[in-house]
Amino acid sequence: MTYPFYAPDAYRALLPEELASIVNGCGPQGWRIDLVPDSLGGLCITAECNLHDWMYAQGGTEEDRRRADVILYINLAHKILMVGGPLQAFRMAGAGIMYKAPEGGFNASM
Repeated sequence: MTYPFYAPDAYRALLPEELASIVNGCGPQGWRIDLVPDSLGGLCITAECNLHDWMYAQGGTEEDRRRADVILYINLAHKILMVGGPLQAFRMAGAGIMYKAPEGGFNASM
């Protein structure tokens, strides 16, 4: 199944090697433990987190980072709603927590 995935053209044009040098999936890089899982209720969300990493790596303003946070949430929500199933509400709650998390680069002010 294909899911809607909103990403800038510059991201889509990256070679796998370029992308690998910037992104690390979900959560902060370099920690001994994985603080943020790469899945929500068994649904892989690595691609969505990688886009978020890349958008943050581009730098910019607080507005740019908010845009990255919103796009992360939208991409997660689309994927979760397309998959559906008995874990949908749980996964949507997890996406909301990721979006509102006070640490780790996710949007804490909304």
